[in-house]
Amino acid sequence: MVIDNLVRVFRTPPKNVRRFLVAAVITFCIGLIAAVSSARAQSGKQVPTFQVDPSWPQLPETWILGASAGIAADSSGNVWFLHRPGSVTEKKACCRPAPVVMQFDAAGKLLQSWNGAGEGYQWPMENDEHGIYVDYKNNVWIAGRGANGASENQLLKFDSRGKFLLQVGRRAMGNDSVVNNSNDTVRLGQPADMAVYPQTNEVFVADGYGNRRVIVFDADTGMYKRHWGAYGNQPDDAARKTARYQGPGDPQFNQVHHLRISSDGLVYVADRLNRRIQVFRADGTFVKEAFIRRDSKENAGTVSSLAFSGDPRQNFLYVADQTENQILILDRQTFEELGTVGRLGRYAGQFVSPHNIATDTQGNLYVGEDVGGQRVQKFVFKGLTARR
Repeated sequence: MVIDNLVRVFRTPPKNVRRFLVAAVITFCIGLIAAVSSARAQSGKQVPTFQVDPSWPQLPETWILGASAGIAADSSGNVWFLHRPGSVTEKKACCRPAPVVMQFDAAGKLLQSWNGAGEGYQWPMENDEHGIYVDYKNNVWIAGRGANGASENQLLKFDSRGKFLLQVGRRAMGNDSVVNNSNDTVRLGQPADMAVYPQTNEVFVADGYGNRRVIVFDADTGMYKRHWGAYGNQPDDAARKTARYQGPGDPQFNQVHHLRISSDGLVYVADRLNRRIQVFRADGTFVKEAFIRRDSKENAGTVSSLAFSGDPRQNFLYVADQTENQILILDRQTFEELGTVGRLGRYAGQFVSPHNIATDTQGNLYVGEDVGGQRVQKFVFKGLTARR
């Protein structure tokens, strides 16, 4: 009887009940549509797409590139490439190693080039060039990794025409101690790369081939400001360097290979051999970390270099994975891997040891390859597409 009465109510409901039912049905439908739309958005998340430009760059036919040491883009959309001329083995009568520093426009035309050695500063020794960065004043910064020993402990700053401006730290010479010290406030320890933060005019250094830290200096005077290790703690050089493929992360950096500063003021650090990215505020406060393909057992590490997408919010983070010979596309907030660019190979669009990456003002991606590849490639940004 109760059921029969309910059926009669739904068949001939009073006016207020009818209104309630209509409202409920509309609300349900709106919720269902929203849920379906959200599910579609999740399954079809937008991902950047690229197309390789096989004609980029345009080099004089007698020049040969060595291993990539660094790549950077300036505010005008030009691209700077640093390589190691000493790594060129094909030294024939026809050809010669290209100058160590080269600047190209977006079309690949060579704008200028210069070699490093000069008066008043200590250029890294042969094959020790490592890292290039162009700051907001168009000054060019170069570091040295110290592959020939722990002697390269300096950072160099030039203007956009190659005029020397500043040296931070100094090379170890003679009986000078070459023991790295991650808490030294004067000397660097085989720095790998750097970035300048315009809001504070400070240069942040990935001081990571010998030392195990990020260190910060005034970008004009070279005056020491602060430094920190993994998780924002004081670095400890005595701690063992052992690969961890699961569980808690290493409390110390293993190899601070690269860093970049996002538009919202966060410092992204590539801890290459620990296969992770750590994120900090500009004062060294730890924010978060993410492991990238952590189960990889190769020695090259999975986080060699970092770059942000060209959109104003920098929604995507690109990572050079030297182990898998790919560029990874990550969601910058969640670190979810959304896609990849390239694979192992020697054709255009493929990689052998992608070492350095950068993006220009248009969102195009540039990749410099280390020993084995010894070239630089441009990938033209084609827009966003739904991930399948």
